[in-house]
Parts: sequence; structure tokens; C-alpha cells
Amino acid sequence: MTINELIERNNELRAGLSEENQKFYNDFLLYTRITSWLKDEQAVEELLLNNLQDILEAQKNGQTAAEYFGTDPQRVADSLLKNLPIRWDSFAKLLFYTFFGYLAIAFIPAISVPGKVVDLGAYMMAGLYLTVAACIVTWTIGAAVYRFQKTRVANWAKLLLSALAGIILIFPAFAISFWLKTALRLSFDGWVGIATIVLVLIVLAIFQKNARTSEVINRPIYYYILFQAVIGIASRLPFMEGMMATKIGKVGLAILLGFGLLIFWLVSWRVIKKLKDQD
Repeated sequence: MTINELIERNNELRAGLSEENQKFYNDFLLYTRITSWLKDEQAVEELLLNNLQDILEAQKNGQTAAEYFGTDPQRVADSLLKNLPIRWDSFAKLLFYTFFGYLAIAFIPAISVPGKVVDLGAYMMAGLYLTVAACIVTWTIGAAVYRFQKTRVANWAKLLLSALAGIILIFPAFAISFWLKTALRLSFDGWVGIATIVLVLIVLAIFQKNARTSEVINRPIYYYILFQAVIGIASRLPFMEGMMATKIGKVGLAILLGFGLLIFWLVSWRVIKKLKDQD
């Protein structure tokens, strides 16, 4: 079975758990997935499915999951995960996806307006910061996230605290991008700009295809980037360059960029509403 098939099968079988066993298994699954990023994902999902099947079998015999495995899902997960081999290629993927993923996502909006000088060095430094931050966070935060999810705090408060933590983590990257000045300042006009946008889109497509990220959550981001890319390419075409140099052309471009931002917020709002409805 593929990873997606294992996840789908897991979701189907969980419906057969009793309320008590479902709580135990959900805690076990949450902690396992959060802390197993250096393990083989196929092996992790197979482990989760096998343990779910064991719990269902024990449930038929009148045993609870806590009686079968022990009362602490975290301890059970730790004892099982230590037997799985470490996959250092997962660490290499984390480095690649964080660094080049950030460049792809941040760079296209930065060069969508022709004639703008972009500090490529600053963006690379910001990407390096996020890569290091992602390594530190991923290495240390698994158990903390698990305990945070388990705290008896209102969902809106958890959401607010998570958003604040995300802002604190990401803000230095934006500060570096906007305020750091390096010698690697380039202008991506004409066909150079078009070729650069296309290249970054290819990198972004590779990232989206291989990274295990939420397609639903990422959809507004990719819609906005694609919209910016189309504008960036169209504004650099030979028959459009003269128009972009006029006041009317610049105002029209600003309106289009504002329209793209409005679409981004509308799609984001619909995604959030959909996720709430699913909950």
C-alpha cells in the first residue's frame, strides 16, 4: 500500500473505535506523526495502521487500548519509534524544501513588477534563516506541540497562540528580506525576468509535488503566486513594455496586483470556513 492508501485506510478503520479508544489512539497518532519526521514515512504509517488493527482486535476481546498498550500514548509511541531506522534523506529534503520553497514562494511576488531592483542576497539569507529555524524547531518542538494540543485551552486561544508563534518565527525572514542590503542586487527586466519567473515556477511545482504539505491550506498561496507570475510575465512581453512605462499602465498594474491580493484573501476565507465545517 502507498502512504496515501495507508492514511485513508487508517481514517476508515478509526471509525470503529470506541470513544475511549479513539481518544487514546488519536493522541498516539498525533504524537507519532509530529515526532517521526526523521523516520521513514511509509514505515511510520504502517506502524500506525498495525497498532490501530491491534487496538480494534483487543476491543473485540473487551480490552481498552490503555489496558492493551499502557496508559501513556507518548511512551508507547517512543518505544515503537526507536525501532524504526533514521532516514537522513528526510533531513536533506527538509533543508531543500524549506530553502528553495521559501525562495519560490517569496521571489515571484518580489519580481512581478518590472523595473524593480531585487536584493537576491537578502532573500537567500532569509531562506537560510528559515532553514536553520525549521531544523531547530522540528528537532525540538514535537513533544511541546503534543503537550500544547493536550492542554485544556479554548480552540480560539490555541489558534491565536499558534499564529503568534508563527509570526515570531517568520518575522525575522521578512525583516531580512526588506531591510538587509547586499551586493547581490539584480533587475529582472524583459526576457531575463520571464525566464526567471518560469524557472521559479518549475521549482515551486517540484516542491508542491514532493513535499507532504496540506493541499487545501496551500491552495490560496499557490493561486496568488500563479496570478503574480502571470502578471509578471505579461508585463514583460515586448508589446506591453511601452504601456507599463506610462502612468495608466502603472496604475493598471497596481489595480491588478490589488485584485490578486483580494482574491487571495477570499480564497483563504473560504478555505478556513471549509476547515471549520469539517471540524
